[in-house]
Amino acid sequence: MRVLLTGGAGFIGSYLARRLLLDGHAVTIVDNLSTGKRKNVPDGADFIELDLAQSDCLKFLPSVPFDAVCHLAAQSSGPVSAEIPYYDLQANAASTLLLSRWCLQNHVPRFLYASSMAIYGNVESFPVCEDIICLPRSYYGVSKLTSEHFLRLASQEGLSVTSLRMFSVYGPGQNLGNLNQGMVSIYLAYLLRGEPVPVTGSLDRFRDFVYIDDVLDAWLGVLQMPSTPSLVYNIGTGKPTKVHELLAAQIAALHLPSDYPIYELPGSSFDQFGLYADVQRSKAELNWQPVISLEKGLEKMVAWATSQKKV
Repeated sequence: MRVLLTGGAGFIGSYLARRLLLDGHAVTIVDNLSTGKRKNVPDGADFIELDLAQSDCLKFLPSVPFDAVCHLAAQSSGPVSAEIPYYDLQANAASTLLLSRWCLQNHVPRFLYASSMAIYGNVESFPVCEDIICLPRSYYGVSKLTSEHFLRLASQEGLSVTSLRMFSVYGPGQNLGNLNQGMVSIYLAYLLRGEPVPVTGSLDRFRDFVYIDDVLDAWLGVLQMPSTPSLVYNIGTGKPTKVHELLAAQIAALHLPSDYPIYELPGSSFDQFGLYADVQRSKAELNWQPVISLEKGLEKMVAWATSQKKV
């Protein structure tokens, strides 16, 4: 299979690229390197530095026939989204529209999209299922939901589309230097530096933390399917973890004192208070389910992070 992978220099994208190459697929990575790193692009993948938010970008894509597009390129920082919402519109929604039109014009049959839990906003019943009305609280969430709608229309024109609504993905390789996205990696970065951990919002907020290997299994499984029964799927664990529980687990994994200093800061109006996934559709229709517990996942991530400090 020949796959065009956008965002392949980022955390999830580079993992997916390596797995695709190991499975014998040909991979072309497109990334503008705004947050991704060139060193993350694995050997064996073709690489094109390109900003897919630009309207003339499509002419720079290879003319070779692709079997599928995996579209992970995005602006995903909450603070950046709040400060520059037009950039979210370009980097997330516009890029998806342009790329889906390119697929239709070039007879690329399959399109997998990295959607997000941010499309749900604050909900009143849990776990959250794919069929509820989505009222995003952030410009980022709006841009992701808009992308899903663009793809829904493209599916009516013949493009086989699947959007994976990923919850809080974490794991080794996450950018510890980026303190604007990734709750697990942000807190871990402060703990590794021995600094008090600032928590924006209540310690009682909760999230669904899903390990990178489980996420990859979902992507690779869906990619092998010519189509999926539904257009959208939740990719999470189906289990809520409160912020203070996450911090306690990280502190324990690092063998730090249980009273390690943590302080709360005012939350953002764009932030979701709590969310965790209903994954019954993913289990039933994709034959997928998460297997890595938060404790085991944090153990793996902490072992990687502490090894990086010694290099």
